[in-house]
Amino acid sequence: MLATVLIYSAGLDGPYLFDDTFNLMPVRQWAAGRLGWNEVMFGNVSGVLGRPVSMASFMLSAAVGNATPLDFKLGNLLIHIACAALIYLLLRRLFLQGSTTRSIGVTTAGLLTALWLLHPLHVSTVLYAVQRMAQLSSLFVLAALLAYLQGRSALDAHARAKAYVWLFAGFPLFWLLGLLSKENAAVAPALCLVVELAYFQRSPESRRALAGFYGLTLITPALIALMVLIVKPSALLAGYAIRDFDMTERLLSQARALLDYLGMLIVPRGERMGVFTDDFAVSHGLLSPPSTLVALLALATISAIVIALRRRSPHLFAGWFFFLVAHAVESTVLPLELYFEHRNYLPSVGLLLMVAGLLSLLRESLRTTGVYRYGMSMAALVAAALLASITWQQAGIWRSKEAIVEQAVRNHPGSLRAVQAKMIAAINRRRYEQAAALILPMSRSADARTRLLSHLDMISISCLAGRPADPAWLQRSVADARPKLTIAEIQSVALLMQVSRDDGCRGLTQQRIADAIVAIADAATAQSDDIWPKAQLRYAAALIYGRIGQWPQALPQARLAAQPKAQTEVSALLIQALAHNGQRTEADRQLQLLSGRIRPDDKPGQAALKTAREAIEASAQTTLPNQETNPS
Repeated sequence: MLATVLIYSAGLDGPYLFDDTFNLMPVRQWAAGRLGWNEVMFGNVSGVLGRPVSMASFMLSAAVGNATPLDFKLGNLLIHIACAALIYLLLRRLFLQGSTTRSIGVTTAGLLTALWLLHPLHVSTVLYAVQRMAQLSSLFVLAALLAYLQGRSALDAHARAKAYVWLFAGFPLFWLLGLLSKENAAVAPALCLVVELAYFQRSPESRRALAGFYGLTLITPALIALMVLIVKPSALLAGYAIRDFDMTERLLSQARALLDYLGMLIVPRGERMGVFTDDFAVSHGLLSPPSTLVALLALATISAIVIALRRRSPHLFAGWFFFLVAHAVESTVLPLELYFEHRNYLPSVGLLLMVAGLLSLLRESLRTTGVYRYGMSMAALVAAALLASITWQQAGIWRSKEAIVEQAVRNHPGSLRAVQAKMIAAINRRRYEQAAALILPMSRSADARTRLLSHLDMISISCLAGRPADPAWLQRSVADARPKLTIAEIQSVALLMQVSRDDGCRGLTQQRIADAIVAIADAATAQSDDIWPKAQLRYAAALIYGRIGQWPQALPQARLAAQPKAQTEVSALLIQALAHNGQRTEADRQLQLLSGRIRPDDKPGQAALKTAREAIEASAQTTLPNQETNPS
């Protein structure tokens, strides 16, 4: 634990990344007295349940410190240490469970926990501030498992009252805290079932209690989830509308991801680690790529072997299925991105059990010798030293976003996200030639979306550099438009929209840029108009049309952008477009609706409201009543 603190201290003052800003901005506003605690704690929209426990912990970090990245990441490190303490207790408890493995005891539990603490694959969880959500979820799942073991042992000891307290009060409490940290904690009851099948025998009395426990915690939630999938599948699967893969492709891809995770846990390669993993290929079929079939066969073979060895080595069985079940939320049907290291934070505990299971297959006479114990201790210390050195290196890289991006670009050259991040850094330093050199190779990619985004970015770089932008790049972007839009298009279009302001692009008019954005949005025929990326591109086009006074063209795009859950600025732009097109009656009605949505203390909202109101007032001075038209 001390070594872990010293190693991670090298990266605690690192930067925010990705969704850190979105999730932690409300916490920082609360710390500055500009937002109420209840709005922060219960206002997060990252997950279905709002994750209030995680948000409360961020508020605690801000209250104790100064709401800086250091404060949040230090809190993450402390949670990492707490998770290790619970892992040690869990391993020790399981290693002492059953007569066949008593020689795999407390020393082994301590050594394996040390390896988990020092493993470099966890750097991107501990030093990525918002991944505290995954950490807290894991912490409470571990506590819930320990509660289950307490209750289960009490059942075997015929202490029914004690057993019921742990099973029906202690476990649900920790489980709920985990769910309110991050929804991954849903796997806790299934992990209990894995432990049950691996380590316990069931008497008639225990069967009745366990039937009630699993009926409430596992079967009932599973039936509810199944009903939701049948009645309203969009509640869980709507995210596929902005993905380049469907559910079948995701499931096939996850077989390869799981095998890759295993390889990275067993033989960690620091240079390949990080958060820029968007280059992980989609499996389009069993042989596309061929490694998909290999991965599926490997997972099935390992599963068959550990099932066959369940009685001889319960740790092996428990560890493998712990790994698989702990991945069940983020590595199955939900429309999440294909690959992220932090998903292994809890599942990696299963690998520790598997190591113990492999050791338990050795002869008892060998495991009790001094030579064996000395040899295993030395092997564990060497492994810990190697892991610590890689983790130290990775923690040092996490001190700087530039270093994180540089490592990603070097070792994940196919990651457009990493290349764009380095491109933006070059743009911020006005190194436009460097930025262009980075993005140009991506424009020759075999992937149409990558080419589309690259051409848009090349136009933006040319505009910023004061060079004429090649109109062919815009044409190629339109030609590569996809049936689905993703968040990536929003980012590239937003940059182009910003740099083209006031005719800042030589060789391309704002009219032409707006027309191209409309064409890209029109090509997204596989998406409805209420899909967020599509609505955002409509908003961008309407905004550009409005800048150049082309309000007749702005209005239809603003209408399409102003979906029921549209942001304030989108609704305000629609009101302006209506007013400029003489449709004052509808503009007034939309203004009333918008006024009812905006709080008095919402400064950006009030500013958007003021702009919309001024547009209506201006139109009232220039438009006679008989010139007003009805809304189309």
